[in-house]
Amino acid sequence: MSLSKIGAALGVLVASVAISPAAAQAATAATVVSPKRPLNVREGAAVWTRSLRTLPNGTAVQIECQVKGQLIDQGPVRVTDQWDRLTDGSFISDAWVRRGPAAPACTPAQQTAAPTAAAAAAGATTAGTVASGAIPLKARSGPARAAFLYSGLPNGTALNIACQVQGEPITGTMRATAAWDRLDSGAYVSDAYVKRTAEPPACAATAAPAAPAPAPAQAAPVAEAGRWVSPLPGFSARPGFRTPTNPNHVGVDIMSFVGTPIHAAAAGTVLEVVCNIEAGHSCDQTGSASIGGCGWYVKLQHAGGVSTLYCHMVRRGVVKPGQKVAAGQVIGYVGSSGNSSAPHLHFEVHVHTPPTSPGNAIDPLPFMRTHGASIG
Repeated sequence: MSLSKIGAALGVLVASVAISPAAAQAATAATVVSPKRPLNVREGAAVWTRSLRTLPNGTAVQIECQVKGQLIDQGPVRVTDQWDRLTDGSFISDAWVRRGPAAPACTPAQQTAAPTAAAAAAGATTAGTVASGAIPLKARSGPARAAFLYSGLPNGTALNIACQVQGEPITGTMRATAAWDRLDSGAYVSDAYVKRTAEPPACAATAAPAAPAPAPAQAAPVAEAGRWVSPLPGFSARPGFRTPTNPNHVGVDIMSFVGTPIHAAAAGTVLEVVCNIEAGHSCDQTGSASIGGCGWYVKLQHAGGVSTLYCHMVRRGVVKPGQKVAAGQVIGYVGSSGNSSAPHLHFEVHVHTPPTSPGNAIDPLPFMRTHGASIG
């Protein structure tokens, strides 16, 4: 073979290797570590991006690369802001993954590439509407009335149904059925009270837990039997959860006076006692609308994967991380620290926690009302 032909052949070989370095990159084998609940697989590197599917504890996954995203500090394996891009283009937090060496960093093209059609299709939802009449439809942690109660959804509430699973038979306003609709939030509602545009797909075996056995008639489930109380007894909250003018407001504001005791809404464990404020400012000073942050806040973890958050305290909360608290116990005092223009408590409720995020926040007013602890 002539030198020119050899050179041409080598050029073709080099070019073929250089065309797609990512394609030649071997995937990293790993295992999901999520013993309490399935791990959400998401469209992007943050918990507020769309959930495409869930993976149970022990699932083997193939990691294509890693990208920096939202910091997750509640994972069982590590505290990290690294997210693993799987070979189908979807993402899971590396905080919930057991693996060998870290996967390589994603290239700019990989970071912006959309999930594959199959992965995106897995996140498609069916539109529905609550049709329960005067009584709010119960949203629960599983497909049975014995499952933990998250909130009541008023008649007419729009629903995004991820899939259906068989559970406890219910006779409702729309139909008599054992089907329960798994919403994109992860909560379950009986399909007996849902008006929908089409038949939702069946949930994959990994996405639907087995239906809990109904509790005896004389005994309420442990999680529901827990007492809930208003965090500021005697004061009313202004409706303000995700309003059209402030869609990022994921709680409600309860106006009060500086120094008013703030009470734990239910028994639980203190997760955080934190000063959250923009650099250059202090949580020990009165805040303003021009300052970002929650100020002094306390976060509590309750039974059933529910967390509550209490913001703008006048000083550091009077509890410590890891401490057990009772419903009604004083955890701090009303102030106006952080992004606040007047003394008040900003109160949030999150489900499917930890971690908390804008994506799993729910309106506290119907949640508290459903649990017999109306605010105001």
